[in-house]
Amino acid sequence: MIRRPPRSTLSSSSAASDVYKRQLYSLLILVIWIVSCSQTSEQDSLREISEGSVIGAQGENDTYVWKGIPFAEPPISDLRWKAPKDPAPWSDVLQALEFKPACFQRSSWGVEGDGDWGGSEDCLYLNVWTPELTPEEIKDSKTQLPVMMWIHGGANVVGSAHVYDPSLLVAKHKVVVVTIQYRMGPLGWFRHPALSQDGASEKDKSGNYGTLDTIKALEWINKNIGHFGGDPNNVTVFGESAGGHNTAAIFASPLAEGLYHKAIVQSGIMSTGSIDAAESFTPEDRIAPTTSGLEVFSRILIANDMASDMEEANVLQSEMTDEEIRRVFYSQEPSDLFGAASDSSPKRNGMTRVFPDGHVIHKGGIQESFTNSNLSRVPIITGTNKDENKFFNSLNRNFVEWGPATGLYKTAGIDEMPLAIIDPDYYEALNFYGSSFWKQRAVDTPSKQLIDSGHQNTYAYRFDWDELSTINGMDLSQLIGAAHAMEILFVFGSFDSYIIKNFLFGEGAYPAGKKLSDHIQSYWAEFAYSGSPGKGRNNDLPEWKAWSSDREKYIVLDSENDQGVYMSSVEYTQEYLLDRMSEDSRLSDQEKCEMLFGLSYGDGNGVSKEVFNSFMGGSCQDRDYSIILDMIESSEEEILEDLDNLDE
Repeated sequence: MIRRPPRSTLSSSSAASDVYKRQLYSLLILVIWIVSCSQTSEQDSLREISEGSVIGAQGENDTYVWKGIPFAEPPISDLRWKAPKDPAPWSDVLQALEFKPACFQRSSWGVEGDGDWGGSEDCLYLNVWTPELTPEEIKDSKTQLPVMMWIHGGANVVGSAHVYDPSLLVAKHKVVVVTIQYRMGPLGWFRHPALSQDGASEKDKSGNYGTLDTIKALEWINKNIGHFGGDPNNVTVFGESAGGHNTAAIFASPLAEGLYHKAIVQSGIMSTGSIDAAESFTPEDRIAPTTSGLEVFSRILIANDMASDMEEANVLQSEMTDEEIRRVFYSQEPSDLFGAASDSSPKRNGMTRVFPDGHVIHKGGIQESFTNSNLSRVPIITGTNKDENKFFNSLNRNFVEWGPATGLYKTAGIDEMPLAIIDPDYYEALNFYGSSFWKQRAVDTPSKQLIDSGHQNTYAYRFDWDELSTINGMDLSQLIGAAHAMEILFVFGSFDSYIIKNFLFGEGAYPAGKKLSDHIQSYWAEFAYSGSPGKGRNNDLPEWKAWSSDREKYIVLDSENDQGVYMSSVEYTQEYLLDRMSEDSRLSDQEKCEMLFGLSYGDGNGVSKEVFNSFMGGSCQDRDYSIILDMIESSEEEILEDLDNLDE
């Protein structure tokens, strides 16, 4: 029996892309969902900012919170696919008491809407949390607080700032946290030659509208955060998954220089989109690194009954003027754009990523910021979770047996639950290599490049906590472990809900998990204060040292019930991982080839074709992988169908 290779979390078929996006957000909702009720205003939270007066409310954990402050003009009508503009001033006091809608996206847990779609194009708002400081205390204080700007994840197609409550981090470590929204999908990162009309600015031509939104939020912070007690000269950007990618994009953007001073990239993706692929038709084999803006437009023509099929639409598009194309583009509802973009997604394109346009992002992409010593670079933390891929692979029925829910779970409306891992040894090997290659690409290689290019303030981590509960006979520690997004719970300390205490943590795991969360928050806060996580805010934790080429490299963050917190010198290089795979007794040679093929299937994953062909003396290059490809893609469709059923 041929076992399917791992479904890469960055796989690029339309199904895979949607699966990744929705799985990620589903996990975020499961582990850190916060229900935010309407609040009454708090007079001591009245602030005068550059656009007018704004008043907030009391937040959790003795904080003040301001929700839904505009940091840009609504990017609607003729501002669609344009760099964000400064927000208009207001005359009355802005009641910043409720979150604004998420940016437009498919409906999902936490972002409800009409039918399949939720959110709004009018979405460029941010939220501010501070300790309870009166205006007088801010005025009289000689010390401003460090600022941390959080960028949510969701593959740059789903997600929302309102899901996250950083109040515990704010109160415990006296920092200011700002959570932001940004345009996503084909509204956030999109290129078509007709959109680069004469007279357009370099920003407008870039296609990096979501990136420009994050930079505009930094500009707002620079102008206004002092009124909240924050220090505009000490700003840390941090984010997870797509938010980590967008943090890395800020690290690689010349336009962001001087607006921020430190960066934390949690489980980020360091590759970039392809301008050539975006501005060309998708090839016949449908293998491309980025969605084609031309194909998106042709599908829009068909949806608007202007063409009957793709061939006719492509011909019509070639005959239209740029002005005619723009007129059609701007007349579309956002749901039509997202639908056409989803239908246009090629094989192996990965998540929605920034474009290396040479103005917003260096021509050399994010990687140039790791290797070019002439660039201005700030202290940076990068890290991944030990079992990044496990949550995604747990949904694959080739690896995990699922069956009908029973008892309490059935009563709660859950139809199916995982019953057993089909082949535990294979499952562990599959997830080790998938997660480890992610770490190699996103942490170890960039860290080494930074150090080799003279950037000493480079810190790295691996998050290992996996002391989960057993539910319905299934040990979640084995099933999902230290999965993608799990560390967010520890960064924000969102431990007090009944569900988390009683269903997420295994027996006896809660006290040690809470202590690990305290450690992680202390490291993050100390980095925000000083640019080095050191020994934490109280100088009492194991020292987190900078990456060293010849000594210890990254810190392992684990519970005292397990390994604890310690520095590791084991570097994850391609050579190290390939050597381990070639000698792995859990796998046959056939399975090793299939696994590496699966890991390398999507854009930016695994290894290059040349490295693959030389693996194990070249024994993998002449094998037939057509069945494996069919299995990968059919598996992705099954997972997407499962998620549809979960949403219902």
